[in-house]
Amino acid sequence: MIELYRDPGLKIYEKSHYSHREHIIEVKQILSWYRCRRAHILDIGCSGGLHAIEFAKKGHSVIGLDIEPSAVELARRRSRNANNGVKFRVMDIGRGDLSALGRFDLIYSIGNVLSHVRKDSLPEILRKVRGSLNEDGIILFDVLINAKPFQEEIHPGKNGFQIIWRRNIDGGTGKISMDGTFLEYGFTQHFDVWGYTVEEIEGLLGSSGFSDIEFSEALDFTAKNKSKNPISLYFRAKAQGDI
Repeated sequence: MIELYRDPGLKIYEKSHYSHREHIIEVKQILSWYRCRRAHILDIGCSGGLHAIEFAKKGHSVIGLDIEPSAVELARRRSRNANNGVKFRVMDIGRGDLSALGRFDLIYSIGNVLSHVRKDSLPEILRKVRGSLNEDGIILFDVLINAKPFQEEIHPGKNGFQIIWRRNIDGGTGKISMDGTFLEYGFTQHFDVWGYTVEEIEGLLGSSGFSDIEFSEALDFTAKNKSKNPISLYFRAKAQGDI
């Protein structure tokens, strides 16, 4: 069975999502509003390191974390080839000690990484992130959304990838059973992930020491509240108060 987030499936994942250099566009969108120079940045769920390396090209100091050793090794090879000094580490964010890495100005996790962690572990993860941010530091992440009507089938024309997603959700718990058919490669992969309401995420961020909470369908935060049933949303918030 191919697993997308480790070799050899990682090559399929990257080709399906980033073959048109989407990571460069996404970093550019973030930097359209995050204008801190020479920031210390943490990438949670860095996969093959494409975004982290792009941030380093813009002059930032970056550490990337991922649970999958083969993804981290790929990221390290890319970083060595680019000679940009990005550090990559294998870490399970649910169990690892973020405090050992120091403090950061921006911590981000995109690609619905946090929808893949156990729902009951997300509050502790957000508290860890808060404890690792400098005062007024920013958290940025996306999660799958539990909204009605829930989109049970998503075709390539809607998301830009050659993947058909078929999904079912338990509206009470937010648990999503999801199958992605990768048309070019002729295989289907199953995921059990979690969806959240906007109110759930706002509550978790507030109780974890964040304020100025915003959400958007786009990383540049110009598209707000356009869909009644968004597939996922980006959230950003500022660290406030005592740790």
